[in-house]
Amino acid sequence: MAGFREQRVGRGVAWIEILAGLAVLAVAAGFVVPALQRARVGAGRETCLANLGAIGRGLELYIRANGDRWPYVAKLRSFKLHEPPWPTLPEVLTGFLGGDVGVFHCPGDVRELTADDPLAGSFPMRTTWYETEGLSYGWRWSEVRGGEKVGETSLTRATGSGIGLADQELLTDFELFHKGDGGGAYNTLFADFNARMSRAAAGD
Repeated sequence: MAGFREQRVGRGVAWIEILAGLAVLAVAAGFVVPALQRARVGAGRETCLANLGAIGRGLELYIRANGDRWPYVAKLRSFKLHEPPWPTLPEVLTGFLGGDVGVFHCPGDVRELTADDPLAGSFPMRTTWYETEGLSYGWRWSEVRGGEKVGETSLTRATGSGIGLADQELLTDFELFHKGDGGGAYNTLFADFNARMSRAAAGD
């Protein structure tokens, strides 16, 4: 009888220890999981900034090899506005990036297609900009700048007005892929070929 009582007590203690251990693990997970998510977001953002920096260096090489003129760049592979079609940025920079087309892919890239999107028949509804357009970053430079000499337009010379090369966006994330910093920021390559974060506009 005594042995049976000890067995029950021993088994009860074991269950209490297991439950206590699970509770501790649950509390720890409440701290660890958000920290891991923040770390993943930060790592993805750093990868994007590194990608944009590499693209900027390739673009500098292209411009030097082409009379210091901005390229003609199609904003979307899937939507052609010009005849003959302008090349996309990866096509423009072929040969200036050492073959590393991976720099055009953001690890946080997500694109949700709608049912009436012309691409919906060719791609899954949940896809990426890289898969559908060949890059995760949108070319923001005005089309009217295509072929112009770098630094010769009034916009790019007006450094004292806050709209100089360092303030002009060339390339940004297509969407806010890296949310979580109190409103969001786009990773951006500016016209001075430096990559950094820029704040998202209100409502983005």
